[in-house]
Amino acid sequence: MDLSEACVLFLEHCEIEKKLSPHTISAYRGDLEKFKIQVAPKKQLANFSEAWIESAIHIWRCDPDLKASSVKRRVACIKVFVRWLFQRKLIRSNFLERIHLSIKLPKRLPRNLQTSEIRTLVALNPESMLLGLSMDAAATWARRNWDQLTARLVIEILTLTGIRVGELVKVRIQDIDHGLRQIHILGKGNRERKVVFPDKVTSARVNAYRQGAMTKFGREISDALLVNGLGRPATDQYIRRIVRVFAQNAQLSRRITPHMLRHTAATQLLEAGVDIRFVQKLLGHASITTTEIYTHVADHALRDRISQVNIRKRLEAA
Repeated sequence: MDLSEACVLFLEHCEIEKKLSPHTISAYRGDLEKFKIQVAPKKQLANFSEAWIESAIHIWRCDPDLKASSVKRRVACIKVFVRWLFQRKLIRSNFLERIHLSIKLPKRLPRNLQTSEIRTLVALNPESMLLGLSMDAAATWARRNWDQLTARLVIEILTLTGIRVGELVKVRIQDIDHGLRQIHILGKGNRERKVVFPDKVTSARVNAYRQGAMTKFGREISDALLVNGLGRPATDQYIRRIVRVFAQNAQLSRRITPHMLRHTAATQLLEAGVDIRFVQKLLGHASITTTEIYTHVADHALRDRISQVNIRKRLEAA
């Protein structure tokens, strides 16, 4: 069996047996393609050695245009692939035991929005936006108006719940319990959890959005919570685009992404004193170590606040 054939079998294993998400499988496929380019796709597994891995990683690490995070992701893919090959007895040894594969990433704090930026984004009232969507005007309501309304709801949900954009586009109407103000989420690794709306306002806006969708696109539309300007289920690419445009129209100076809103949700909760274990559960992190990165952001805000108060000046003045 050659390397290319083994990659096909591995991806089938990930999809059928492991039931990994399409995003993960797509990432694995891309990383394995890069690995095959460095090694040669027709090389036989019988000749597999640690030199294949070391050579590929050396080339990637020396590429000035390749980020350390990309190299680390490719290395992680190779680790999973090699372990699978060894478990299936397609290679004679687990070569990972003989080589060092640690890739250090530069420490970078999550990019979250300031409170003033969030206020700017939510200043536009969705209720006033829906006034133009009457039965008579539904057909002529511009697609950009629908995009704007959808973006406004997305910003509110992501900032209040901290869910991922990939999770949000999977939400169906039946996944929402308005009585308990909960959304059932299917997250990474097919882990299920529930997130909550903090009040009835967002729940009412979700209902209003759904009614608006049925008015504009008809009652036979998809059961997806979010739909695009054609009435089809929204994709994560569509959500990223309309959020970016919405922020530009709101005159924010930097590029805003849905993931920044997730970071903002976590930071706001920690700064408000919410226990980190609750934040971990809300975000769907498998390990609390992942959540702990947000405590650095909260510490940064604390330092800024203490500097603003300037206790030394108050004491010396006294």
